[in-house]
Amino acid sequence: MGKEQFLHAETRPLFQTLEEISQRSGVSRGQSFENVIRASVAALAAETMEDQYFEAIKEHTEGKQGKRGVDLFPKFLGQAVNAISESETDKDILGDLFQGSVSYGENSLYLTPEPVASLMSRLTSSSENAEGDKGTKRTPGIQISDPCCGTGIMLMESARNHPNATLVGQDVDSRCCDIASINLGLRGLYGYIICGNTISREVRHVYEIGSFFHETENGLRRGVIRLIEPEACPVLPEQHDRNDELSSDDDPKADKAATEQSMVIGIPQWLFRMEMQRLADLKGKSGAANPKSQSPDSAVPKDKTPSPQEKRSGDDDDHPTVQGELF
Repeated sequence: MGKEQFLHAETRPLFQTLEEISQRSGVSRGQSFENVIRASVAALAAETMEDQYFEAIKEHTEGKQGKRGVDLFPKFLGQAVNAISESETDKDILGDLFQGSVSYGENSLYLTPEPVASLMSRLTSSSENAEGDKGTKRTPGIQISDPCCGTGIMLMESARNHPNATLVGQDVDSRCCDIASINLGLRGLYGYIICGNTISREVRHVYEIGSFFHETENGLRRGVIRLIEPEACPVLPEQHDRNDELSSDDDPKADKAATEQSMVIGIPQWLFRMEMQRLADLKGKSGAANPKSQSPDSAVPKDKTPSPQEKRSGDDDDHPTVQGELF
């Protein structure tokens, strides 16, 4: 195993948490990474991926509460969210962690450096949509596709030039697909991440990225990643033909998907952007009215993440009954 090397300083704390998860659970670093990333996807899915969540944590639930590997999962996700939200550029923190401490370039899997991805996105964007051209109109309804998207860095850079685009990424590595989904979802982008082989057109699963509400037994939940059937993905026309051959009357899986869909309310991209702009305006006004709140002495430490016990309420017996209680 090679020595860990990271491009970003923000990656190191995530690596240390990953190592502790691995040691607590007695599971390899690579498997721990795969599990915590899948659990993080489920945490951003508003309780629509409960089965996948429990499958991801099952190897990390042994031991005394507070000392288990699963107890560090929320810390890992919190560190990732903070690192991404505080970054002034589209740093691929999770991709950096994956390449620098897990994959080590296995099967020639090397992620495109961010400066190269930025250059390529500008070269393939028309001049009227370039980021530096102020006052120009953004092309509506555009779709940007990356058939070997990796962790999504090319899609993120392309979204800087086309913020209203529908982003479509496909990759054969499920770990990359999970990371790409988190990268796009946490940045408020919309699109689809397809796990499968672009050449053979094999499709294993599809994530729809975009803000939505989910009505659950525990109340209304909001998420940004949703696992959907390939037949429901509008950018996979060959799957639509297959869907036409299936009858929901004879397919319990289709009935379940239809029921889950009826409990999901999608938030249009334009409305989500208005909401984000409103929150940014309110945050700006709050900062201007309370300048002391911006001082280093009064600020909460950036690396301060609530413990699982602080985040949960109620009696704690074993591991949580739903992923919403843990994250």
